[in-house]
Amino acid sequence: MATLLALAGLAAAGPAFGQTFSSDKADFRLDTVAEGLEHPWSLAFLPDGSQLVTEREGRLRRIENGELQDKPIAGVPELVVSGQGGLLDVLLHPDFENNRTLFLSYAHKISRDGLTTRVARATLDGDRLSEVEVIFEALPRGNTSRHFAGRMEFDRDGNLYVAVGDRGEMDRAQATDDDAGGVHRLTVDGAPAPGNPFVDDP
Repeated sequence: MATLLALAGLAAAGPAFGQTFSSDKADFRLDTVAEGLEHPWSLAFLPDGSQLVTEREGRLRRIENGELQDKPIAGVPELVVSGQGGLLDVLLHPDFENNRTLFLSYAHKISRDGLTTRVARATLDGDRLSEVEVIFEALPRGNTSRHFAGRMEFDRDGNLYVAVGDRGEMDRAQATDDDAGGVHRLTVDGAPAPGNPFVDDP
């Protein structure tokens, strides 16, 4: 079974529970916070102190008070688990505490066109997702099952950055008319962010 691990900072005079590691800047303690996860991929901390965890196999799970909840969050968008692809990143909107909005990246397949990395926006409503909407899809699709990437982050202006892998085909990263192998800066609605380079170039 996969185990989700978290690095916790050590207080200088604190007890040394768990395995410890040192760097030039700080000491860390490695503690197990949840067990029974299958290929955990990403972690998001909710305002109430609980955590959301993506499992690559397609489940969004919650950890409350150090306990992995048995029932996954319902309403995850349709995805494909293939090779390195599946349910990937989970990222909270900067104003999540008020709007309950989050973003998921994942691998998606259409038989005739192949696989790609998608991003969906959704509202967390208790133990389910509602108002799920696909806001980004990397095109063109490909037929490989590797290098989906999918890591996401917000900047200080509220733009969403989405990394898309080269899908194992390195030349795709050099083509400006191909979304693979790039980091895409978007609005929360999935449109190109104002001021993006090449935004006026078809």
